[in-house]
Order: sequence, then structure tokens, then C-alpha cells
Amino acid sequence: MSTSDSDQNARPALSRRQFLRYASIFSGGLALAACSSAPAAQSPTAAPAATGAAQSASPVTAATVPGDTNSANFGAVKIAFGGGACDAATLIGYENGFFEREGMKPELVALAAGTQKEAVASDRVNALQYAADSIKAIEQGLGVRITTGLHKGCIRLLAGVDTGITKVADLKGKSVGITNFGGLPQVLVQWALGDLGLDPINDVTYKIFPPEQLESAVQKGEIQAFAMYDPLAAIALNNKTVIQVFSTHDDSPYKEMYCCFLGISQKVVEQEPEKAAAITRAFQKAAYWVQHNKPEAAKIIIAKKYVPASEELLLSLLNLYDYVPSATIGKTNFGKFAEILKRVGVLDKDTDPAKLVDLAFIQTGPDLYPATGFAAPNREVPQFSARAIKELAENPQLAASVSHVHAGSSFYCNVS
Repeated sequence: MSTSDSDQNARPALSRRQFLRYASIFSGGLALAACSSAPAAQSPTAAPAATGAAQSASPVTAATVPGDTNSANFGAVKIAFGGGACDAATLIGYENGFFEREGMKPELVALAAGTQKEAVASDRVNALQYAADSIKAIEQGLGVRITTGLHKGCIRLLAGVDTGITKVADLKGKSVGITNFGGLPQVLVQWALGDLGLDPINDVTYKIFPPEQLESAVQKGEIQAFAMYDPLAAIALNNKTVIQVFSTHDDSPYKEMYCCFLGISQKVVEQEPEKAAAITRAFQKAAYWVQHNKPEAAKIIIAKKYVPASEELLLSLLNLYDYVPSATIGKTNFGKFAEILKRVGVLDKDTDPAKLVDLAFIQTGPDLYPATGFAAPNREVPQFSARAIKELAENPQLAASVSHVHAGSSFYCNVS
């Protein structure tokens, strides 16, 4: 799935006040490759993915990311990964040097399912890919803040081939396997049940199983269906023991929603905002790299044995996912999930979803968009640097000045 041109153009431009706020964040000599007052119209991400066209002849590579080296030294950053297919941006960010180019020394920390809260609370990790179910943990005081949506498409609801379940309505009175209560896969099932007028809490029995046991639990008759992330969901489907009832890459409204977001330690966001912004930029750029280099991404990830799948299977999954990141759209999606969580009783009765989202989601800077062509930089043409941010905010007409536009730039951002 990919984002259309209309979706890109719908992304709101930054207000002058927002832009001035970001000026204090973009420090340490960072060069924003080029900022355009209308960058979305120049973004190439929509057309190739939407039409299935071949990738650009000049994909995003380390050599074609001009002005992205941050002269600041933010030191070590501990980044979590869980071994899922949706960790691609995390792993490519690490392997391809996106964190180093933002002034950080990354360390990967492997986390088992369900240990994210403990890892964040104990400072074992500074950043991790987090699903929308993190809203509940933040409501309970977990010190993590969400800074951008990363990708869409990695969750499936599957049912045993002999259960007679072919649609969501068939789940009534059945047992559905999940890996934890209140997790995003369960929330999606509850959302679907509620939209059909069914009771999302009492019309289905939810049972907890380790991820690797869900498929066998269906075969044993302990559950009739389960909801979970790839790659294990895709492997079960390939084993032909289950059928797909819905997925977040095939079915609306789920396919329009980010399933995975970037979470950063609250301590880092509040005490080191420049570092939080750098982490977010690294993840966004790595996500774009995956979007435009999926075969190479699959090859790198499998070669390092990060994901328990074949290269062929991982590539087939990445081809289903939309790695077009956005903080602005991400916050809107996050708000929708908060409303669903309140509706199905996951959030406390007294919680205001909108206020909780304002607390949980912190936009550390403007969204980045790749520039057309990904050409090698022309060092003769000026680029927008951090030192120019304040001037640009006060004189937005400069953003459209030919003398300030870098034809070889890799990323654009809204400055209007």
C-alpha cells in the first residue's frame, strides 16, 4: 500500500509559530537538505508505489543524502527491536548508518514481547517502535512519548480453516487468541466487532498465548481464530492451517492507519529535545529508504538474522507495507486509536482521549519528504542549514527563492 498524491498534499503545513519552535530543535549544525513551501507536490513517494512502477533509478543511498550529517554529538542511543517484519526501519536505520549521520552512536537492544514497559521504565532503551496500544501504558504513567507514525500494514486476523469463520461477524461466541490484553491486534478485532453492532468485549472470548503457539492453538481447537503481527501470521497463512479474515494492509479502514509508531523515552524528549528530534529524523529517513529499497532491505535484514523468516517471505511482507512516515498524519491516527480504546473500555472512564493524545504525541520537527530523483548533491548550490531556520521562519518567501532551492536535495520539509 502507498500514499497517494492527494494524501501527501493533505499534510498540513507548519504554522510560523511551529516553525519557530522547531528552530530551537534543529541545532548542532544540521543541514536540512532543502525546505520548500510546497514540498508535498514534489514528493516522489506516491506515484511509484501507487502504480507499481519500478523503483527510481537513483534510490536513496548514503551517497545521495546531502547535508544530512549532523555535526552535533548526541552520544549513545539504545534502540529496541523485537524481531518482527515491521522492525525494518529500525534495523535499516542501524545497519545503514542513519543514526550516525544524525550524530548518534546506536546500540540495538533485543526485547521479548511484552517487555517494552519494563525496558523503557528502566532506561534499557531510549527509542522503540511502538504500536497504538502504547496509549494505555502512557495513560498509566509510562515515560514514553510518540513522535511519528512509521508504517502501515503488519497485522492480520486469521481463523482456522475448519472453523467456519470467514468474516468478522462469525467470531460471535468464539475464542480468539491474542498475545496480550489491550494490544493493538485485539483492539482491531474489537473495533471490527463494534462496527458490526456486536459487543466487542463480551461477544468473544479472548485467550492469551505466546506468539509462536497461536497457530498450534487453533489446530488443537483451543481457539478458533487469532490476531497477531507478521511474520508469524504470514507463516501460518502460508502453512494453510488458517485463512485470513482481515488485515491492516488489505482492508479499510485499518489500511489507512499507522500500525507502528516511534516511541522515545520521555526523559530524552524533555531533557534532550535535539536528540529526540535527531532520533525521529533518523527513523523517518530509514523508513523512506525501506519504502524505496525493499529488496535490498530484506536482504540486509535476513543476512543478519534479525527476523525469523526467509528473504523471499520478508520481501513479500515489505511489499505489502507502506513505509511513508508522518508525524502529522500519525497523530491523527493515534487519536483515532485512542477513541477506539475508550469505546471498548481499555482506557479509564474519566480519560479524555484528545487530552491523552496531546500528552502522548510530541512532534519534534517538521515531516520530511524525499526529493524527486535522489540525485547526488551539487555542492555549488546553497542548502537550508539550521542557522537559516530562524531567517526562513521570519521571511517565508525565501523558501521559494531559486537561490535557496537545492536541486539535488534528498529531503524537503514544510516551512510555510
